[in-house]
Amino acid sequence: MYRMVVVDDEYIVVEGIKAMIRRQNPDYEVVGWAYDGIHALEVIREQNPDLVITDIRIPGLDGLSLVETAREFCPDTVFIVISGYTEFEYARRALALGVRGYIDKPVSMDKLDTVLKRFEREQSRSREENDSFFSKKRREHEELEKLFDKSIRSITAGEEDEFHKCADSSVEKMKELYKDLSDFRRELYKYLCVISDILIENKSQISRESLVSFKEMEKQQTIQEVCSYGERVISDISKHIAADKTGSSHRVILELLEYINEHYHEDIGLNELADRVKMSTAYLSVLFKTEVGTSYVKYLTDLRVRQAKKLLKEGYKVHEVSGMVGYSNYRYFCDIFKKHEGVTPNEYKGKIWGKS
Repeated sequence: MYRMVVVDDEYIVVEGIKAMIRRQNPDYEVVGWAYDGIHALEVIREQNPDLVITDIRIPGLDGLSLVETAREFCPDTVFIVISGYTEFEYARRALALGVRGYIDKPVSMDKLDTVLKRFEREQSRSREENDSFFSKKRREHEELEKLFDKSIRSITAGEEDEFHKCADSSVEKMKELYKDLSDFRRELYKYLCVISDILIENKSQISRESLVSFKEMEKQQTIQEVCSYGERVISDISKHIAADKTGSSHRVILELLEYINEHYHEDIGLNELADRVKMSTAYLSVLFKTEVGTSYVKYLTDLRVRQAKKLLKEGYKVHEVSGMVGYSNYRYFCDIFKKHEGVTPNEYKGKIWGKS
């Protein structure tokens, strides 16, 4: 029996998946569900499920941040992502975060069965084989993740030679990882879409359709043909890359930092910030880390904990501070605070007031 958690901000989607599992998949049990990322994290922590199916766009903590955080305490949990067909910005990070499947909306019985059967095939391997297999795959995925990051950073920096080198290496690494034609074609297409979108952020006059085409990719019927198509797209992107030293990106980040510092106690996700400055979430994520030196999630968490410490020193109660710094879930706030400071909020407050 496989234990599953379902996460989606739409009640009907959650109930639909639960109903499909009950009717057609007796080997699965839905042990928990949630409609936002914060609650989902709590459910996953409590249930430690074998499998999580989550929408990529959920309030509180978006799907990718949920996967990234949950992996810290549920490293063996398998994640499957639900997403709109054109949302490929998650692909750059998903490989290294344990995401094993993708369901495009609307979710149907056939689509659900397809990803669950793939999940079952992986789980059917012996424990010894799994340990060796996943350890090797995880290392390879981490290598691919680093190449993805370098590819994207080189685009934003306008470094044509570096981009071409990283992109070519990424294609070779994907070819090693995905021996099946359809898998390789799918993963390479997602990667090409991501790097195309990053380029378009800098050069709005270019359209994705002029760079990469799903129909053209589907026409490639051998691994070598897929590689050749990818090389053509990478070559076209290389030709468009040029360094831009205007400092406009820096000004955007400064504007966002000011906004975050004023609204840190509100529910502000990376998706909302991206919409605010008319950027894709993937591009803003890379730009933020490049300019600030840390991820958006970590920056917001550090800011909230610093503010929480100030409020605790001023005598506010822990449950009051939790809400004042943006955590509606008291237990989650305490977990975050302890992980950050090494003590619970109550212990921290006790130390402070014990000295007075």
